Amino acid sequence: PAARVYPLAAHIEAEEAEANRETLREPVRIRIAGEWYDARGYASAHPGGARWIRWFNGRDATAVFYALHSYGANGSKKAAERLARLPKCDPPAGSEVDSGVGALPSDEEHSREVAFRALRERLENEGFFKRVWWKEAWALGHVLALYAAGTAVAASHPFAACALLGLGMQQAGWLAHDYIHGRGKWCEMMRPIGAFLNGHSAEWWTQKHSLHHCFTNEEELDHDIMMEPFYFLRSPSESGRPDSKYRKYQHIYGYPLISIMFWLWRWLSFKDVLKRGDRKEAVLLGCHYAFLFTCLPLPVAIGSVFVGGFLVGSLVSATHQSEEIMVQGDQPDYVTGQFRSTRDADTVFGPLETWLWGGMDTQLAHHLFPSMPRYNYHRLRPILQAWAADQGTVYRISPSTKIIADNFNTLRRVAMAP
Repeated sequence: PAARVYPLAAHIEAEEAEANRETLREPVRIRIAGEWYDARGYASAHPGGARWIRWFNGRDATAVFYALHSYGANGSKKAAERLARLPKCDPPAGSEVDSGVGALPSDEEHSREVAFRALRERLENEGFFKRVWWKEAWALGHVLALYAAGTAVAASHPFAACALLGLGMQQAGWLAHDYIHGRGKWCEMMRPIGAFLNGHSAEWWTQKHSLHHCFTNEEELDHDIMMEPFYFLRSPSESGRPDSKYRKYQHIYGYPLISIMFWLWRWLSFKDVLKRGDRKEAVLLGCHYAFLFTCLPLPVAIGSVFVGGFLVGSLVSATHQSEEIMVQGDQPDYVTGQFRSTRDADTVFGPLETWLWGGMDTQLAHHLFPSMPRYNYHRLRPILQAWAADQGTVYRISPSTKIIADNFNTLRRVAMAP
């Protein structure tokens, strides 16, 4: 039968309920740094929810554990301390071949993962994870300046206001993204800024985006690529999933439709906050909408959200959608999976274009080191390229214009497929 494609919220809710039902029935074996742990007793207490523990049952979670639970500079030892208290266990039966959701890393992949840990320690010692106050001030200051400028001219120059506020919303999105990934007191304090400036719930977005980082381009788990029936990245004849009569037009409506992204995220954030009864985020969302619909003319309020959504969506989709799409379970090793599924953009129009990308032109570096401040990624790129060459791994990078063209061609190719 064709696989069912869930809306994100329903899918997560179903997974959570099933994970909680299964928590105490069978061992949940996860391998981290060569040791197997039984996490069944901890699953329901996991801050991100029990489903995250269940999804890694039988898998090696070393690299993704340290990527998302940052240690070292600006990091926290809390997750490592909790891990140390978990009971150790034997590997699952047949773990040398396949278990749980996906296969364990091969010897070559395991060796690469060990080398990657050494690279991370080197980068920590060299200060790559440290935040610089004046760079943080610039990142926040120019976003607020765009909002202020757009608001100031909203009544007299509505088109300019839409552009300024749309750029502000795009840059606020990159900023909130950096704070949510980041660690330390500054990032924790600033994490709610996405709800205040853009109406995006930090908790909802963290759950959605962490799926993308843990299972990049892995079908059924990474919902950044599971956008059917609006976008198909594999033809239904290949995937076995239901088709849409509009698929043959997706390369035509694809980029214009991306502009609804920020409206969609606002709606999903609103539903999530309402469901969780999160009063703090509800107040922040209320402040955002009070600004949007009382301080701005209605056409500017609506138009700027479309502009911001287009500027974010057209860039973030391009660095993954034309890369390898993996079936569920076909990403055994986090590091290898990132190199298989992610491509950097080499910007061709100078500093302004690099600023527009907001650090997402260094997408591979970000996926490997998500808690690193984004202003350090360009400095990291040549180091990471040299490391990949030493490991015999392909570091994918293309001119930004080619990446956008490849993404359009992917939509067109799948649109024309039987």
